Amino acid sequence: MSGGDAPLALMRLMLAGDTAAGVIARLRAEAPSARRDAMLALAEDSRDGLRALERMVAAGADHAAMDSVGAARAMFDRLVALSPEGSVAAYSLGDPALLARATGEVVEWLRGLGLLAGRPRVLDLGCGIGRFLGALGAEAAFVVGVEVSEAMARAARARVPGAMVVRGGGRDLAMLRDAAFNLVLAVDVFPYLVSAGLAARHVAEAARVLRPGGNLVVLNWSYGEGCVEEVARRTGFELTMNGARPFGTWDGVAYVLRR
Repeated sequence: MSGGDAPLALMRLMLAGDTAAGVIARLRAEAPSARRDAMLALAEDSRDGLRALERMVAAGADHAAMDSVGAARAMFDRLVALSPEGSVAAYSLGDPALLARATGEVVEWLRGLGLLAGRPRVLDLGCGIGRFLGALGAEAAFVVGVEVSEAMARAARARVPGAMVVRGGGRDLAMLRDAAFNLVLAVDVFPYLVSAGLAARHVAEAARVLRPGGNLVVLNWSYGEGCVEEVARRTGFELTMNGARPFGTWDGVAYVLRR
C-alpha cells in the first residue's frame, strides 16, 4: 500500500456511511496483511478525524448531489464547522499534518512545471480554509482567494492573517479585473461547477482574468462525466495536461490549460 492509499481507503469507507468504530472493528477482524495493518494503524491514530467525518456525512456531506451554488455554499458552511481540514479534503481525515503533506505535494508539482517561476500573480478559486493562500504566499507576488462560503472565508482569513479573500457569488468572477493573474488554481472546485452547469462560464472567466500565456490548473474536473477538451477549445485555451494523476497523497486528476 502506497503512502496515499490508506487515507483514501479510510475516507471511502467513511463517506459510504460506515462509522469510525465500525471501520476499526472491521479492520481488526480482517486477516493481517500490509494493507490491513496500514489502514488499521492510521484509523486508530485518527479516531477523532474519523468521528468528524462521521458527523460530516450525517450533516449532509453528499458532494455528488451539489447541483447549485446555494446548495454547495450551505453544505460547506456546515462542514467547515465540523472539520476544517476534512471539509476541504476528506482524505486528510481531519489531520492538519496529512492536509499539509498533500498541499505541499501540489505546490511542489506546480513548481516542477515551472508555474511558480517569476513570482506569479495567483488566483485560488474556491480557496476553502486558505491552505494554498499560505502555502503559495512566499512564492507568489500575491495570492487572491475567492470563496462562496462565508464560514470558509472566515476560516481562511483567520488561518492566514492578511490574506486577500474575496467572497464570490459562485456564478462568475466579475469582481476581478481583466488580465490580473498569471495562474488560476482550482482544487476540487470544478466538480461543483460542473454539477451546477457553471464550468464553461468559469473557464471563460479564467481566460478573462489571466494574462496571455497564463495557466488555469484544475485538479479534479468532475466526479462524473465531463469534457474538458471541448470547453478548453471554445474558451481559447490550449490543453497542455489532460487527466494526469501526478500525486501520491491523494487521487487528484490534473488538467492544465494555457491561455
